[in-house]
Amino acid sequence: MKLTNLINRIGISYPIEFELIDEIPKELILPCHLGILFFGDFDTFFFKKIEINLNHVFDSFFFNIRNLGGYNFTIKLFYKGVKKEYREMKKSSNKIKIHPTNKFYQILINKRIEENLGMILAITDLPIFSSNNDNILFLFGETHLKHRCCIVSSLKLKEQFYYRPQNRALFEERILKEIIHEIGHLTLGPNHCHNHFCVMKFSKDINEIDEKKKELCETCKIKLNKIRKKYNF
Repeated sequence: MKLTNLINRIGISYPIEFELIDEIPKELILPCHLGILFFGDFDTFFFKKIEINLNHVFDSFFFNIRNLGGYNFTIKLFYKGVKKEYREMKKSSNKIKIHPTNKFYQILINKRIEENLGMILAITDLPIFSSNNDNILFLFGETHLKHRCCIVSSLKLKEQFYYRPQNRALFEERILKEIIHEIGHLTLGPNHCHNHFCVMKFSKDINEIDEKKKELCETCKIKLNKIRKKYNF
């Protein structure tokens, strides 16, 4: 018991703490309903931009895109699984609290079932690390195909993270690319595209996000059309 209390106090998690619980996921049938849940402070008008861009890239794939509003962690859940890591920029010696992706996924799974959604996306301003590999830190985003959910973190998409002046337009462009990218994985599968300008290309840093477009390349569009034909819509 003393060891458990110590582990909880310093923020280390047992793997079982974030073992995902889900009903047997049914096969995803398209078109479907998509939900978006916000963790943090985001302008409500931004949802409309997300909706417009997703409907443009994935035309006819969603019956509707629902704004599920904001989610506030309890204090206990907020600190559960948190670990402290140095940010990648060498100008700072301070450690940042980062959160495991499974913490978000379980909430998304529950919400997906409750709202009868085909897939669900979380957008957070918190830094995240992968629950599948805790050496993968400060993610832009991650997708869990089995549970049909994904998450995008806005932290490293902001110019302020790189000690540069705020640029709202650039931030929105970046986060829209990452949202489209993660929804693309839920739709097209786990593979990345090799086209440097395709939104489905893997981005190892912010410069590579800036280089690519908010659009699918022709090859990925063909894959998308094959899915349309498969489900006859």
